Amino acid sequence: MKNWTKLITLLTVGAALAACSNDNDEAVVAPETEQETTTETTELVDETDDLAVAYQAELDQAQAQFDNEQLDESAGTLSVLLKEDLTEYQAIKVEAEGLLEKVTLAQAEQARQVAGTSSDKTEYQTERSSSVLAEKYLAETGQSIEAATDEELGSWLSAQDKKAEETSSNSETDSEETTETEAEPENKFATDEEAEDYAFNQLIGRLGLSNETYSYFVNKTDDQWVTIEARESMEQDGVEWSNMIGMYRYNLENDSIEKLNSVSGNYENVNKGI
Repeated sequence: MKNWTKLITLLTVGAALAACSNDNDEAVVAPETEQETTTETTELVDETDDLAVAYQAELDQAQAQFDNEQLDESAGTLSVLLKEDLTEYQAIKVEAEGLLEKVTLAQAEQARQVAGTSSDKTEYQTERSSSVLAEKYLAETGQSIEAATDEELGSWLSAQDKKAEETSSNSETDSEETTETEAEPENKFATDEEAEDYAFNQLIGRLGLSNETYSYFVNKTDDQWVTIEARESMEQDGVEWSNMIGMYRYNLENDSIEKLNSVSGNYENVNKGI
């Protein structure tokens, strides 16, 4: 005859021990799980706080530019900011949209005044606004780009495009002829145009500045630096102007990127775009 009482007792004790064991396991695991959850939440909050600080800094910069009457720069800063996902930052979004509306009205008024007084300078408004292009035009023609008529500027731009195509073709030929010869560090680029293309592609890729409404103006200023200006073409009621997305310079020696702070007048290191 089997001892059912003993068997039941043993089963009961075993179950109790198992329950205790599970409770102990839960007691050990629970704090760890809670800690992991707390860490993840903290990291998410920190990331959110960092974005809030970055977005607010951009908004403050745009306001400072507007206060300094740097309308193109202010509009460009706001344009980039408002392309971000500001769903969780409604206060910043609303303020940025309100400021951009004020800036755009001022820009449109300026553009209308220019169009009304210069009947022969109504085209190429983005090109006329470019500091990089203005320097090139002045150096090659001895005339300011603002004074150039549409016909004069159009002819010069066409010549620049033709020159760039010829240089690119020659560069490809030279490259094919010297594929077996490794270039020395100081001769990393065969031509200025090759250096400009390299700097431009690096900037676009690393900062994500590619946009169908952007115009880019590139100029190798010396052996170390390539200046790259990005502008956004705008149009309202038949009047055109452009926003300054950014004035950058690329260091060919160490591959660093700097962006001009239009308020301070200084170039600042850029790690990534906002």
